[in-house]
Amino acid sequence: MKITYFSWLRSKTGLSSEEIDLPDGCNSISMLVDLLSDRHPDLAAVANARGSLRFTVNRRYVERDHPLQPSDTVGLFPPVTGG
Repeated sequence: MKITYFSWLRSKTGLSSEEIDLPDGCNSISMLVDLLSDRHPDLAAVANARGSLRFTVNRRYVERDHPLQPSDTVGLFPPVTGG
């Protein structure tokens, strides 16, 4: 699975993207967020705050309960503010 980090999430992970093997039982965005938070502790505080991130799977916005497949491409986006 390819994970892409956008904007300042790159500084939280030290990566713009990474390839991971989706572990057995990790089958939703919510579970993936938990896995990525374990891998990247600086991401954990942001990732676990409700409404703090937006997600795409294969370029479509999804919610935390969206199911995942090992071949998916997931994007993590920080919240966007306007003014």
